Parts: sequence; structure tokens; C-alpha cells
Amino acid sequence: MSNALYHCKKAELHLPDGKAIPAKVSIGPIGGLIVAAAEKPAYQLGTPIEISFFDPIMGVVTCMCSLTAPLVDEDRTEYSYRCEILQQLSQDQRREDIKVPLAATVTIKLEGGTGAEAQATLRNISAGGVYLITSLGAAVGSRLSFMFHGAGGSLPLTAQVLRVEQVTDRLGRPLFGYGCQFVHLASRYEAQLRSYVFSEERRLHKIEK
Repeated sequence: MSNALYHCKKAELHLPDGKAIPAKVSIGPIGGLIVAAAEKPAYQLGTPIEISFFDPIMGVVTCMCSLTAPLVDEDRTEYSYRCEILQQLSQDQRREDIKVPLAATVTIKLEGGTGAEAQATLRNISAGGVYLITSLGAAVGSRLSFMFHGAGGSLPLTAQVLRVEQVTDRLGRPLFGYGCQFVHLASRYEAQLRSYVFSEERRLHKIEK
């Protein structure tokens, strides 16, 4: 399991008193996971502790772990531990992705046929798909390509239309709403999207609090 979390950078330690401590995740020099927290957890080393790993590929993976070999940095601002995964408890949001609201405008192109282009508004996005509104007509199964610029770079995305809805703009003019699933998505772009969605979901959650 530690090898499967190779791309993971963030985690949360769930302490017995209910407190959650954010942590950074890295791979040690001889392999294995290293977990580094900004505060020293009130926790007896070596006993099982629940940790949620926020992995850009696998989603939220919650495991029972054991932390050992404590190391404090020179400035005492970070406490690092070797992390051994004892048992995987759950894995969420790999297929049923978290969706975050969006208000971005992109230029979409209808693949095949005439190759028509039009402006579209992205209403929500996940690592698996997108909902967009546009004046461009497309049937279920059609593919729409566009560049997404909100995830730390320009991502070339292709979305296949799964459902079509009739919607209107603020002036009552008819438009199309498309629920789409990404296809032919390279793993590095999926990782960027998933990291973006996790960051946005956590940011919005903090605002709501």
C-alpha cells in the first residue's frame, strides 16, 4: 500500500480524542512513507492510529497505521515519523468524484463532423467529469475538447456527453447543459485535476465553517 501512495503529499492524523492534525507525506530515502506534522501529536508511538491520505490518483485512502522513529527538525516546527500501514479501512472518491462549483469560461470544440466551436461555462468539475453550459448543440456520446487553466497549468481535456439538458441564460435564451465524463485523460492530468478538486473542496469547506 505504501508504494501505491507514492504520489500522496497530504494526510490527516485522527487522534483518539477526536482531533485531526494535518500532515505532509513523503517517501523516505530507503522507501516507506514519512509523515510530518506541524505539531507533536498526543499519541503513544507504535500504537495504531487512523490516518486519511489525500492521494491525487487514489482519492481519500483511510488506513490504520503505526508511527515510529520520531525526528524533530532543528527549528522544532515539524515532527516526522516513519509510517507503517497496518490496514486499509476505506477508499473514497476514486470513481464517484467530489465535484466543486466553478464559474470558468472556456472555448469548446466538437470533435469530428464540422468541428464547430463555441464558448461554454463550466458549472462544476471533478477529476472524472464536468458540467458545462453552451449554445453549441451536441448529442449524447459526442466529445467536446477544451483547455482548462485552473489546476496549476493548462490541461487539455476531452469530455464525452452523458446527458443533455435544456437550460436558459439570464435573459431566457435557450442553451444546452451537458453532463460529461472525461475520456483519454492522462494520469498526470488526472492527478493535477484531483489535487485541484481536493484543494478547492477543502477551501470551500473552511469558508462554510
